[in-house]
Amino acid sequence: MNTRTHALALTCASLLSACAVSNAIGAPIDLTIDPALSTLNMSIEVDVGIASDTDTDSSSLSGNFEIELDDAGNPASITLNDFIVMIDQSMNYNWSFGFFGSADASLANGALSYGQPGLPTGPVPVASEAFTFPSVPVMLGGLLNVNYNILLVGSGSETVNLGDQGVFDSEFSGTVSVDGETVTLSATLPFNTTQPLTDADGNELGTVTTIGTATIVATGTIPSCPADMNGDGTLNFFDVSAFLNAFAAMDSAADFTGDGEFNFFDVSAFLSAFSAGCP
Repeated sequence: MNTRTHALALTCASLLSACAVSNAIGAPIDLTIDPALSTLNMSIEVDVGIASDTDTDSSSLSGNFEIELDDAGNPASITLNDFIVMIDQSMNYNWSFGFFGSADASLANGALSYGQPGLPTGPVPVASEAFTFPSVPVMLGGLLNVNYNILLVGSGSETVNLGDQGVFDSEFSGTVSVDGETVTLSATLPFNTTQPLTDADGNELGTVTTIGTATIVATGTIPSCPADMNGDGTLNFFDVSAFLNAFAAMDSAADFTGDGEFNFFDVSAFLSAFSAGCP
């Protein structure tokens, strides 16, 4: 038995046991946020006990999402793996407390990020392209540099690290659509958190409440799936059969290593690709 015939026999034995496996969970899909279509509107309320005020600013957003779809051609569920949403512009705030004084602040290096890296959220259903994650762990980041002059409180400058609020839960909902090889995610991520405003000695001056909604549009390309030999978007016996036929015919489609040879290494490469699944 020559090497190729032996490899073909091994292929049959190995793949017949695997051919019942289909692509139940897709490979990760990386999406890039479009700053021209993605915005953050964020209000910050400063409450110093004797008075409070709220100001609002906005910024474009950039960053990335990583998701998984059960079927990229016609998704029925979506899983959220990770995200980082960068606040592109410095955000500026001014608070007036009338007779009691005023304060102002700027937010630098602001961001929203996934709160449990390595632990996906979901899957949740997709119906008519719409989905809702009832609870997604989120971290708010950035340094809020505050200057204040307030009666009975005093005057000074303090830095509020928004990341000190820790992880909080937020609903994440929107739509996911597929057009050819392009996946588009359109969603909103609201948040509402409160933390103390303290001076350098740890004395509490009041509270800072951050309320906002990130409106996000992100797109990406469906990763290729070399094991989908018949191109129907599903891995099953028909792909195994197509590979066996191509391998037996020494068709270049079965040369998974790209070395011009047809042997066990091509079989092993196909098995790996088949086991990895498709997006």
